[in-house]
Amino acid sequence: MDIIKKIRKLYQGNILLQPPYLEENTEGIPEELLFILRISNGISETMVHPQSGEKIIIEWIIYPYEMMVNDTAFYRTEYQMEGIVFSSDGTGNPYLLKPNGTITHFDGIDGVETAEACTLENFFQWIEHS
Repeated sequence: MDIIKKIRKLYQGNILLQPPYLEENTEGIPEELLFILRISNGISETMVHPQSGEKIIIEWIIYPYEMMVNDTAFYRTEYQMEGIVFSSDGTGNPYLLKPNGTITHFDGIDGVETAEACTLENFFQWIEHS
């Protein structure tokens, strides 16, 4: 099952896809993330506003290209973090795709990086069971 289908199922269809990222990958985003971005440049979680009935964005599930680049640069400079920041836990703590393909979570308050999944696909299975 591809990752976007897995995300759609995990979030019960409450996602918003973006136009694809079609520019050059000048910042070295790994192929597994770039593959997703070439379909949708970021994936947002949505919900229906209880009063207006309008679909609203809650949070990014997978960041758009530019956000990945900016957040990765910040964490690399400020915390000497290795890997690509591609999402967060909703409270500002990033998830990183490491060069070896594993996923870690960085707790900015405690300064602790924790392994979460061995692959990007496993990461979304981990979220589903958390």
